[in-house]
Amino acid sequence: MEFPVYHEQPIDDKLHIKSLYTASRRSFASDYKYTGESHDFYEIVCVASGKAGVTADNKIFMLSAGQMIVHTPNEFHNLWSDGEVAEIIIVSFGADCFPEQLRGVYNLSPDELFRLEELYQETVQTLLLNGIDVAGVKEGMEAAASILLKKLEIFLLTLAANTRTNEAGYRTRSAENYIRISGVMEKMLDRFPTAKDLAEACNLSVPALEKTVRRFAGHGAMKHFRTMKMKRADELLTQGLNVKETAYALGFSDPNYFSAVFKKYTGYSPTHWKK
Repeated sequence: MEFPVYHEQPIDDKLHIKSLYTASRRSFASDYKYTGESHDFYEIVCVASGKAGVTADNKIFMLSAGQMIVHTPNEFHNLWSDGEVAEIIIVSFGADCFPEQLRGVYNLSPDELFRLEELYQETVQTLLLNGIDVAGVKEGMEAAASILLKKLEIFLLTLAANTRTNEAGYRTRSAENYIRISGVMEKMLDRFPTAKDLAEACNLSVPALEKTVRRFAGHGAMKHFRTMKMKRADELLTQGLNVKETAYALGFSDPNYFSAVFKKYTGYSPTHWKK
């Protein structure tokens, strides 16, 4: 008697969420402003009602109700209200693999927005939250927590398959100036310019430079420049450069000083980061 021969067909895992960092649904006042940040995990920010401004590296978006942005690891991002109260859902998570096309701004359908609202409610019912931070899994809810991550994966994979992104940025003179400032800073990461140097390179006064960066980044120009420099350091270390090569590429004459600055901004030494 002959038996049929079966052949295994591997299926690539396009998205695997392994952990959650934060989960929140909050009301932001009409004058809310945040000091921007970057971190080594993913984050989705969805406006449930109202409007909110979002900075994503050197891009600026004004999101209306039903729009969601995906922030990728180490992307600098900021959030502020646009003159009205905004209800915003934010979920941040770690992932082993993530679709390259799943980034930027998405226009959610009413059903998709409702599904995201449901996922947040399931998060509250399943996990222990310390403010916005995910602190653990409620007793007896381990299986439900695993299902929750799978549902979030399916939600995001469905968006990736539909590719209904909206890359129309926020265009005002101030926003254009911020984009120009970010571009100038990008070209000067191998140096240590002063605020005056940056302002002159952008054809702006120092007060105008500071006002523009603070509006969209939430902090001053020099802090924003240092944040960009440390982000570039992370990219170079990830690409395989050693500490000394990275330090010299970014204009540091002393690799030990570079290591101290890097640790101050990231919380890790460059050698630990490479591990």
